Amino acid sequence: MSGKHEYETGDIRGLESALKQLQGYCADLQVQAMAATTAVTGQWQGIASTEFVASVQTWQVGATVLTAHAEFLAQWAGEAATQYEQAQSSMKSSWAG
Repeated sequence: MSGKHEYETGDIRGLESALKQLQGYCADLQVQAMAATTAVTGQWQGIASTEFVASVQTWQVGATVLTAHAEFLAQWAGEAATQYEQAQSSMKSSWAG
């Protein structure tokens, strides 16, 4: 490995966009899961209802963590792309002068 890395800011911006979409998708799934839980608890009772609600709550914790990580990574990718864009602009200015 040479130690040389090349990055396209468009690819990083694409990653940022995909991570933001993941956030929205997770949020939509959480809303749907809560709606299903509400519907089920209105119709089911006993162990089946209790286990379903517990499973959805466990899933919700994971979905919340995934959403938070996607938000963090989207922000990180956006900042990385901005840094690369600024460095590229600075280098163009340096070579132009």
